[in-house]
Amino acid sequence: MTDAYCSMIHGGLQLDFKHLLPRAQHCCVRRTEFQININENFWNNSNFISLREKNKTNIWDPGCSNCQRLEASGHASMRTGMNNGLGVQGKTELSGPARIDLMFDISCNLACRTCGTHSSTFWQKHLKEHDLWAQPIFSPRHSDEVIHSLQQLDLSNLRQVVFCGGETMLGQSYWDVAAWLADNVPDAKQQLTVCFQTNGTQPIGEKNITTIEKLHLVKLHISLDGVGKKFEYLRWPAEWNQVTNNILQIKQTAPSNVLFLIEETVSIFNLWYSNELSQWIQQNFVTNREGDVINHTKHLANGEFSLSNCSAEYVNAMTKKHDQSLIPSNWKENSVAIHKMFNLIKQED
Repeated sequence: MTDAYCSMIHGGLQLDFKHLLPRAQHCCVRRTEFQININENFWNNSNFISLREKNKTNIWDPGCSNCQRLEASGHASMRTGMNNGLGVQGKTELSGPARIDLMFDISCNLACRTCGTHSSTFWQKHLKEHDLWAQPIFSPRHSDEVIHSLQQLDLSNLRQVVFCGGETMLGQSYWDVAAWLADNVPDAKQQLTVCFQTNGTQPIGEKNITTIEKLHLVKLHISLDGVGKKFEYLRWPAEWNQVTNNILQIKQTAPSNVLFLIEETVSIFNLWYSNELSQWIQQNFVTNREGDVINHTKHLANGEFSLSNCSAEYVNAMTKKHDQSLIPSNWKENSVAIHKMFNLIKQED
């Protein structure tokens, strides 16, 4: 029987405060969310319990298709990475989360191609300037509300918190939550890792060094989807040299418990060029300051720019010259979807 055990199903929690009523799910790559009451302990919500019970039977849930596809193609996935790194394998009755992914502020200074308006205030403002955004610009939830929700949970099992943006190192909102965690999670200095998903443009302010020193590790999950001008197109209006100089500077000057992870979103834009980023990492950013390897992970873009929207010409070229294993096994050219994608690219360009 194929192993489908997922430590994120049994130990993971994503909290999403972008909506009027907060929502939850078990991990950041799953697309189904449900509403929660942050005034009570929502860890044993019926939605979580049913998914945990299903996973115990070793059956893949349809909502886990992102990991299933990656693994079928011979690549590491969120599931395999967390099974190796979270330390809850077989512990299926935790009293509280081992990992929390937290999103409450999508303030951002970039309009990244594969993020879209749901993850960036810069995107919203840019489109509004061109009469393409009619809704209000997103206003972040106050960090006190987020901390209140965390106070309802048993945090004794907590080993990892991942801040999702927006740009989580822009301003102080996520750092304020990190400071609360450092002071309130049991044995935070010995066991708690706090991760910032970041576009790499922001330095670490001096005022946050004290918080870092109270935690076991701080990991910067840096989003890089290409090199040079290709990066600048996908992560507009970031500048490649500014970003790489900044992350190299952080590596040299931040406390030694600051580590790095390179996260690459694979889409129709960069699949052909993905080897260029791998080569840059190997040549310039292969280890942390203490010598441990900097991981380079990949996840698949969803929506209009997913690999499902590759043309036959693209797929044929990949088959001849590159690794085509990430293209869906059930791929079939969809001319209507491709036409829609090109119209969106033209509009946004």
